[in-house]
Order: sequence, then C-alpha cells, then structure tokens
Amino acid sequence: MTRSRTAARGGFSRIELAVVMLLGVCLLGLLTPALYGARQGAARQNTMNNLKQTGLALHNCNDAYGRLPPAYGKAFNFKKNASIHIYLLPFLEQNNLFQQYLQQGGGGDLDKAVIPTYLAPLDKTNPDPAKGIQNFAANLRVFGDTKTKYDAAVPLADTMDSEARIPQTFTDGTSNTVVFATKYGVCGKGGSHYASPPKSDTAAFFGQNPAKVKASPSDPKATFQDRPSKKQCLCVPLMAQSYEEEGLLVGMADGSARRVSPRVSPETWNAALHPSDGMVLGADW
Repeated sequence: MTRSRTAARGGFSRIELAVVMLLGVCLLGLLTPALYGARQGAARQNTMNNLKQTGLALHNCNDAYGRLPPAYGKAFNFKKNASIHIYLLPFLEQNNLFQQYLQQGGGGDLDKAVIPTYLAPLDKTNPDPAKGIQNFAANLRVFGDTKTKYDAAVPLADTMDSEARIPQTFTDGTSNTVVFATKYGVCGKGGSHYASPPKSDTAAFFGQNPAKVKASPSDPKATFQDRPSKKQCLCVPLMAQSYEEEGLLVGMADGSARRVSPRVSPETWNAALHPSDGMVLGADW
C-alpha cells in the first residue's frame, strides 16, 4: 500500500508577493482621496459650525447689552480698550477668561489662550497649539465705522466703535450684511489674534479698504485674498482670506453662514459689507 504525501507549503512565491503588494498599492491609491475628502469635509463642517456659534454669540451679546460690541474700545464696564472678540467671550462659554480681562485688562497669557470656537480647522497656517488665534475676522464697516461710504477706505484708529445695534443699524437687512469672514491665523509678518487692535499686524479684522477687483491671491485692492501663499498673504490692508477654491466662508448678521464665490464682483462684495448703504446685492451673490 502506497501512502501519498503532500509537500508542506513554505510560503508565498515572489510572484504572489508582488501581486499582493500591487493590490495593496492600488487599494491605498483608491482610499487616499476618499480619506482626504472625508477629513476636509469634517474640517469644513467644523469651521462652519464655529462661524455660526460666533454669530450666535453676537446676537446674545446684543440681547444682553442692547448693542453690539465695538471693534476695539471701551464698553460694558471695561476700563481698558478691548476687541470685539474679547467682548464675545462670555457668550462662548469663556466667562472665566472674560472676567480675568475685566479685572486685569488683558495682556500676557490672557492674550494667548486657545479658544476652540475661534478656530477654523480648514486653516492650515494655524500653529499647534493655536495660542491667541482668531480665524473669524470682524467686519470693520459694521463694528468700527458705519459712516464711511462703501467706496471709501475705512480710516484706522486706536479705538473704533460704531455703536451698532441689531436690527437698527442694519437697514439693508441682517441677512444681507457680512459680519465675520475667515482669515489666516498666520499671515506674512503677522496674522489674526483675538486680542489685537485694528492697527496691529495681527488684527482680526477685514474690510479696511474698498474692493476694486475680484478675489485674487495677492492684490491689495481685491474683494478678498483667494488662498494666498505665505509670501502673498497680506496683513495690511486688513483683508479676509479663503481656504478653499470654492470660495470664502462668511457669517451674516442674521446668524447664518455661507460661502462667497471668488468670482463675486467688487460692487456686490462692498454692498454686502456695509449694513446701511441702501445698495442691493447683485445676482452674483
């Protein structure tokens, strides 16, 4: 009687290993764009949510004090000048930090806190940790100066307070006026910090100059900077900056958030920044 013997398999052959590795590379190539898209989508949603929360804080502040905070100045029992972003802290679950500002007047470590609601996960310039960063710049034509015409530059000052109110100041409609827009946390020699004054290189403001051309990476006369590089990013004039090719994320005075196309006309952009110029937003809005 003959007994059959099956030779033990020693492992994969070189050809089989090569096939497995090739399949792995192909699968990784298919998954990478999907994973990146998922991460980008989550970052976009978080950015929009934080932008809306900042807008909601603005409304709660208006309800509490009967007016909106100044771009930079004294209000609400403050003895020293402070930015609008400081005044919004108690409405963003940051009351302890707000009370320290109220008592100490700011400076030092108080200006370097990490405030999650003020951060845009889409901004790749933000350091880790993002100390003092404010990615949602405030519109100077609303909080600092509502008297300057839409086609004239807003003069910067040590204190800027339009004493704006909802809805009285917004005769064009709260749904037609931009109050916040995204900005790079790190920009050229400066960036965007929540405690900085308008005349600073780290001022968390935009809307200083009237736009003359459509969105551009580096033109200081543009509506906003469209995904500028580190070398192109401008601190002065104070401008908003987009993170994605689809456009700029903005918060409206009614508390909503939306995207503005980089193809928006300068006329429409300026009409959306001024709360009471009587101008109608164009069809490109």
